[in-house]
Formats: sequence, structure tokens, C-alpha cells
Amino acid sequence: MRKRLHYTFLILMLGSLLTSTISVADSLFAPRHDEIAYGETRLSTYFSIKLSGGGWFSPRILKTYHHDGDDKQLIGICKFSEHASRQNGYAISDDGKTLLYFHQKLPNQSDIVKPGGLYEYRHGGDDKLLRSYINNSAYLPVKLPGNTLVFTQLNKRTDIIRMDSKVYLRDTNGNEKLWQQ
Repeated sequence: MRKRLHYTFLILMLGSLLTSTISVADSLFAPRHDEIAYGETRLSTYFSIKLSGGGWFSPRILKTYHHDGDDKQLIGICKFSEHASRQNGYAISDDGKTLLYFHQKLPNQSDIVKPGGLYEYRHGGDDKLLRSYINNSAYLPVKLPGNTLVFTQLNKRTDIIRMDSKVYLRDTNGNEKLWQQ
């Protein structure tokens, strides 16, 4: 009986510690600035995004669209963490004509046939792959300007579990720099 009480106490303490660790992580690594709302949001005359999912069996998905008059074309799909902010989803130029966005090849999402990565779409121009082997889950404790996003470049596997990666910032003017941690 005493041993069972000891295990119960240990489990309760670990649960309490885990809960407090998650709250600290949320406050330090998941800034709540520039949250993306569910549903479709028009970013400019030329671009919109749509956030959906988030249930028990469906991940949150961010879809990116290009608009040309009445023509609306899906250009990107990516998973989007519940802790992510705008800077993990897209960056748009001040004139609204250039968009940086992420695309991932996801199961059951075959609406787009192109490689995953970081893309730049210029209205009236090209949809260009800028980087492959990236992810959009880097969390920064600072708010970035609307024309800047953050991404992690996966460089190489260091062992069976860990990957070597670096965090970068990129803006719609083509400037890119390594995030100084």
C-alpha cells in the first residue's frame, strides 16, 4: 500500500512538473502576436490564406492562395502549429504583390504537385522555390515585420535522431540572414 502511494505521488509530481514546463514553454517560445484566425483571410488584392483543422484527428492546415481577378488558385499547403504566429506562415510585401509562403507535400493533400519548401510568389511574375529541406516551426521571442518570416534550414543528419539545422529570417525584398540565438 505504501509503495503504491509513493508511485501515485511520483506520478502526480511528474504531471505537475510537465504541466508547468508546457506553460513556461508556451510563454517563452510561442509568441501570441500576429495570430492567424481560422477561416479565410485576405492578405491583399492578390493573396489569401485559409486556416483549418485542429481536431483530434486532423492537423491544423494553412492553405495559401493567389488571386488574379476572379481566378483563385491554391499555391501552398503546410501544417501549422497551434503555437505558431504569422511569421511561421507567410510574409507579404508592403504593396501586397509579393508573398513568401511554405508548401509541404502532405498525405491526403495532393491538390498541388510541386516540391516542398519555402516559396516566393510575385503577382504578375513567377512562383519560385527558394529553399528545400526547411520547416516552418521555429519560434522566436520577437515580433517580426509583416514582410519577414522565419524558417529552419535542415542541413544534415547528425545521428539517427537529431538533425543539424539553422534558423533564418527572410523578407520579401530578398534579404536573408541567420538568426543570432
